[in-house]
Amino acid sequence: MTPLPFLGGGLLSTGRRVLNAAFRWAARKALAAALPWLGPVAVVAAVLFLFIVLVAAVYCAMCPGSYTQDVKPSPEDQKVVAEYEGLAGRANRMDTWCVNPDSPSRPGGPSYESTPDNPYYESRGKVEYLGEMVDRYRNDFRLRLTWGQIHGACVYRNIAFNQPEITKEQREKTAKDLHPYFYYKKSVVIVSGKDGTEEYEVYLLVEAYTIQGWYQFHYEWVTECHDGGCVTYERLKSVNLVRPDRWERLEDWMKKEYKLRDDEKEVETARVWLWEATRGFDARAEWLAWLAGLPSLDPYFSAAAVPPEFVPFLKKAEEAFGIPWWFLAALFQTESSWDPFAVNPKTGCFGISQQHPEYWKARWEELKRMGLVSFSTPEELQWDPLAQILAGALDLRNKFLRAGVDPREVDWKGGGWKSDERVLKAVAWYKGWSDWREGMAQVKQVLELAEAVLERPAAWPVPGFYRVSSPYGWRKHPVTGEWKFHYGIDVPLETGTPVVAVSSGVVTFVGWQEGYGYTVCYRDANHLYLYAHLLPDSAGVKVGDKVSPGQVLAKGDSTGVSTGPHLHFGVKDLANDHWIDPLLVLGVKVK
Repeated sequence: MTPLPFLGGGLLSTGRRVLNAAFRWAARKALAAALPWLGPVAVVAAVLFLFIVLVAAVYCAMCPGSYTQDVKPSPEDQKVVAEYEGLAGRANRMDTWCVNPDSPSRPGGPSYESTPDNPYYESRGKVEYLGEMVDRYRNDFRLRLTWGQIHGACVYRNIAFNQPEITKEQREKTAKDLHPYFYYKKSVVIVSGKDGTEEYEVYLLVEAYTIQGWYQFHYEWVTECHDGGCVTYERLKSVNLVRPDRWERLEDWMKKEYKLRDDEKEVETARVWLWEATRGFDARAEWLAWLAGLPSLDPYFSAAAVPPEFVPFLKKAEEAFGIPWWFLAALFQTESSWDPFAVNPKTGCFGISQQHPEYWKARWEELKRMGLVSFSTPEELQWDPLAQILAGALDLRNKFLRAGVDPREVDWKGGGWKSDERVLKAVAWYKGWSDWREGMAQVKQVLELAEAVLERPAAWPVPGFYRVSSPYGWRKHPVTGEWKFHYGIDVPLETGTPVVAVSSGVVTFVGWQEGYGYTVCYRDANHLYLYAHLLPDSAGVKVGDKVSPGQVLAKGDSTGVSTGPHLHFGVKDLANDHWIDPLLVLGVKVK
């Protein structure tokens, strides 16, 4: 058993923030309700206040002294977090299923996608157990169960029942109860070039039943040609909720687990408390801090740093509203760090473009009138990243018009946009500044990021060598013969061939790694890039060096576990701590 105080300084340092957030939220709700019914509601507000104070007292009693302060995590913290992370990892793999194991999705064939009337969860079809989260677009990682969610749910139970300990059995039961269900389809990526045509299989998430909502994912076949070759694949098209209430599963579980009354407001209060606590535990810091003021951004940004799955949506918004996709990318980087499921607990603003819930329906109706979104309800489309990006672009377009210019008339190509007062006003107003001059610090940040995306397109890692001999995904290992997941791509080359940076960034590692041989790693705002099997001591960079797209990092070879000279190139999504398909990033072009 783990006594709560031993979930020491770092883990429970968010306790006071959790209670402050809960109190602020409850106070706003009570005040809004009290305006027309001041007398009766004042009594309710007083009772609610006393309830929160009681919870605070219980919480602080369970976390005495330094355990409610911002101190470094203790060794016991780290041990317990490791146990939680193990539980979360097993829970996330518990129900991962392929819905078309014998017949991959192909152009012109069946889509293997579900609908609200015919979902995969606990219903239809032949499925095959996978045992891994394998979505090419990593939406499963965005919806995964985290250690903080398990811990937050356990802490809340102990507070509700005044229990001093979180037992191993309680942690295991909570992880099992809250685990997600993921359903994938097999699909193919077809690559055509001067060396012929090759195809490889990938997995795409088609349905996710989680405590963050029940979602279905839809795709469309596209063909993109560049650098003398073409790629045909299924691109993410839209995301919809199966049921309008995103929190139904979590709230139903909380009512049963915590014996809450079947009262909508009481359950909502409990759910808000729990969810903000889990975000605090996961972040080990105040959650959604980037919404409180000027975000603290990694200074290294380029086209490759933009999440590749959202680039087609940004380009669709550019076509509809005349605002370049790279400018929208810079703006949304500062809004949400690309989380479609992000919600600001202070304002209720949500998604990639941080849409205000009061204006969402009107913007959805306008997008629907323009034929840009499907005829779903605004609630069903609320968590669709395409709809969020289009709504943000629509809002920014309206801010441009308010400033006296159609965005299509701005000097985007000649660079005049950098000093155009109308552009500055539009961005400041989007950021919520009534006096646009007061928001210039945030406006400057957007302009700097936009210039970085525009001037730093993604580069291919091995100039002159474009064949991919082993793609991202499951494969039979060429040395061991085992079936393993390949978290990168292999590009054959000649020994001594220069390999170059694909993005701007800062070097984080140069040296030898087991299996990878001589290796160079660097990172930008959103991704980590790994170059393996390099020529010994050939690196022209060292840890801490800044690099730009196209800059030579080292030379290729066959060090480590390798069958011949090649580059293993990997890309990790830092927000989700997950390796992604590098071809998604390398396909990002500015012009």
